[in-house]
Formats: sequence, structure tokens, C-alpha cells
Amino acid sequence: MQDKESLRAQLLFQEKTLRGTGFTGEDRLSCSALLSSALYKDASWIFGFFPLPSEVDIRVILHDAIAHKHLALPLCRPDGTMSFQEVLSLDHLHTGSLGITEPLEGSAVMPSNDTLILVPGVAFTHQRERLGRGKGYYDRFLHLYRESYTLGICRKHQLLKNIPTDQWDIEVNGLLCGGTFF
Repeated sequence: MQDKESLRAQLLFQEKTLRGTGFTGEDRLSCSALLSSALYKDASWIFGFFPLPSEVDIRVILHDAIAHKHLALPLCRPDGTMSFQEVLSLDHLHTGSLGITEPLEGSAVMPSNDTLILVPGVAFTHQRERLGRGKGYYDRFLHLYRESYTLGICRKHQLLKNIPTDQWDIEVNGLLCGGTFF
């Protein structure tokens, strides 16, 4: 099995070569499936992420959450910690130090049992293992808040049979890929 760094590099390179070849339809299927799901309907808070080009474009979900629920997006700090900040408009975001679009400092919110946390990743498995970008922000955060439901969201080429994992890697509770829940 490949190590994490080489697998990450391979998948991100593959993503760059595939970009613009029809991901939008796959992303739309996933967003539609999530918006009509009980997971989404029953959640009061959506802890989302502003998608990078290599991630499922969930902006329609972010807009819906602002209109009908409460939305929080991650803020990554230089000390390796991550918090989620309430977001009332996607117009008040900026590019952070890691190149990720994030909220300005504001009201930090903590997840609870009626929070749905959408988790990005470079790759996932059917067993809900996740390969992130390598900094550990999500693993550290999710380790603290296990009462909230976590949903990994990815494209079909990011769903692999197996990925290298370490003892500190946190699995997601569910997975949404190409409009299908696992």
C-alpha cells in the first residue's frame, strides 16, 4: 500500500487532470441527495467547508444552510487547532494562511447532537476511513466532538478500496459519494 504522502500527491495530480470533465453533474447529485436527506433536514447546524477545486462543490448546501438553518465554517489556526465560526453570508469570507476560504474571526460555535459536520477529504473508503490533506486539523477537531454526525463527501474517483491510516485518524460516520450514501 502507498504511504499517505504519495497517495495524496497522486490523487491531487489526478484531480488536476480530471478537472472540468463533468464533476459538476456528480457534485449536483451529491448536493441534491444531501438536501433531501433526513440527515440534513433534522440538523439545526451545518458545519460545512468552502470547497477547494479538488473537493465536491457544496456551495448550494452552504447557501441553503444560511437561508434555512445555521451555518458554520472552519477557521484553521497556525497552532494546529481548528474552530468553526458562524457564517451569516458567504460574502464575508477570506483566503486564510493555508489557502482555504474561511470566515474572519467571529462567533465560535461548538457542535452538538443536532449538528451535521460535512468533512472534506482527499480520499475515503467504504469503511469510512478518510485521507485528509495531512495537517490533522479535522482529526484533532473530530476527536473532541464525537456526538455530532460526521459525513464525508467525495467524488467517485476519491472512493478507494483502502488507504493508509494511523491510530489518530478519525473515521466519519457516513459517506456521500456521487449522490449515494454509504
